[in-house]
Amino acid sequence: MGKKLESLPRFTRALIKSHLIACGFSYEDTERPIIGIVNSWNEFSHGHIPQREIAEKVKDGVRSKGGFPIEFDTIAPCDALAQGYEAMDFILPSREVISDSIEAMVLSQNILDGLVFISSCDKITPAMLMAALRLDLPSIHICSGTCTPAISFAESKKLRNQFLTGKISERELAEGNSKLYPQPGICPYIGTAQSMNCVAEALGLALPGSAACPSCTNERSSYAIRTGEMIMDVVKRGLKPSEFITKDSFDNALMVMAALAASMNHLLHVPAIASEIGIEIDFDYIGAINDRTPQLCTVNPNGEHSMADFAHAGGVPAIFKQLGSLLNEDCINVEGKTVRQIAEEVLHIDEKVIRNAANPVNETGGIVILKGNIARNNAVVKRSTIPAGMMKFSGPAMVYDGEEEATEAIEKGKIKEGDIVVIRYVGPKGGPGMRELHRVAGALKSIGEKVAVVTEGRFSGATAGLAVGYLGPESAEGGAIGVVKDGDIIEIDIASRSINVLLPDEEISRRLSTFVPKKTTGRAKLLDEYARRVGPVNNGAVRIRDQEL
Repeated sequence: MGKKLESLPRFTRALIKSHLIACGFSYEDTERPIIGIVNSWNEFSHGHIPQREIAEKVKDGVRSKGGFPIEFDTIAPCDALAQGYEAMDFILPSREVISDSIEAMVLSQNILDGLVFISSCDKITPAMLMAALRLDLPSIHICSGTCTPAISFAESKKLRNQFLTGKISERELAEGNSKLYPQPGICPYIGTAQSMNCVAEALGLALPGSAACPSCTNERSSYAIRTGEMIMDVVKRGLKPSEFITKDSFDNALMVMAALAASMNHLLHVPAIASEIGIEIDFDYIGAINDRTPQLCTVNPNGEHSMADFAHAGGVPAIFKQLGSLLNEDCINVEGKTVRQIAEEVLHIDEKVIRNAANPVNETGGIVILKGNIARNNAVVKRSTIPAGMMKFSGPAMVYDGEEEATEAIEKGKIKEGDIVVIRYVGPKGGPGMRELHRVAGALKSIGEKVAVVTEGRFSGATAGLAVGYLGPESAEGGAIGVVKDGDIIEIDIASRSINVLLPDEEISRRLSTFVPKKTTGRAKLLDEYARRVGPVNNGAVRIRDQEL
């Protein structure tokens, strides 16, 4: 019998049951433990298309163990449909909208004994993990799984370059590149989507091996059924996320991210998730974990392996095994298994895809935190995708206020090799919304490798090249990036973890003394409210409460 519904006053309980019966359920259904299926299925994102079937399989698992599953959906905007224009301003703020809407639904429909979170892409998975920890009900997560590419990443890159240079048509690019995603499922590289699903598994909120398992397979269906069965066991044990997810669990998840050289966006999302249970994580902390964790994988854009290759090589459990004692091996997952036990159950690892810690791709993880006179709080670069010979790079700044200005300059041939493109007013407050500038970074590749981009915006996990982002304080906060001018020389030094404009401190102070940031609000109520409440980037850009404003 469900504890939550049965705990309500008798008359209230009876009327709630009458409404559930009117939905097509039986009275006997209402007597069972009630499991909320939190889905983000829609037809905008191929990563979320399989989730309707996954939800049905999860329900089968719940019913097989005597539970009553009841499903509701959230919004789930796709990053890919927002890339390259103003729609991207809404993507990061959607994280808070999704987590809040789940909180509102669960607490207003106050009858749920446990929750199954089904999400796959970008900001939706971190939002669901935030909601899971905030609500602190027995919970588990499952994603739709990676699609298995039918063309190589090199072929996809060639198609994009051919289009940008006018050699193929829009249709040829669209239809040709779609073969990178030949069936519904998550994009097959280590972007934000798969990074965050691996975080869910590494934290212990998803079944071992489930994050990377390919979509639309019998194995994926099996994971869905087992997830439904498992939530019933978790409810029976009364196990809440806060009872097994600890600071050590987050350290493990961050070490998995370092080993994968995962999306830079995890620097925003892991601190935000941790903050829901009072754990503080910032960029410096993540940087320190990368300094002591080897990179073990070359999943694209760090190499030519796909996430399907990673799954077949052993997935997250194989990383557990390869990292060994570097991890906190006594942490447990939703099943009650320790990291050590999960690693011991791994029977095969393809070390071409997931190397041993004694033979790493790199001695340190993929992320480097930079600081300097234009990034006094922080800036982030993905070392694992920087071209050879660009670990120390300097050049004249070409400054643009917004993505559109920068894109126009690239298209008109105003950027040349040796330049450093500076893009301002794209941070959380200045956008508002903190755009992902993956398309700009990609377009710069058509100019050559000896060009860099520096911005307060963020980047996709698929971004390659010398792309420095997440810079703070941002221009809208009065940061020094706001007073950089065309022609100022910027120096980026990965080894010394520094980024500076080569100007005397007195000149920077003189410029800042008269600097007035541009007004960028007034476009949408959601973005205005986000700009008012969003906190520092290096703490996850989480919302500041009223008493802290």
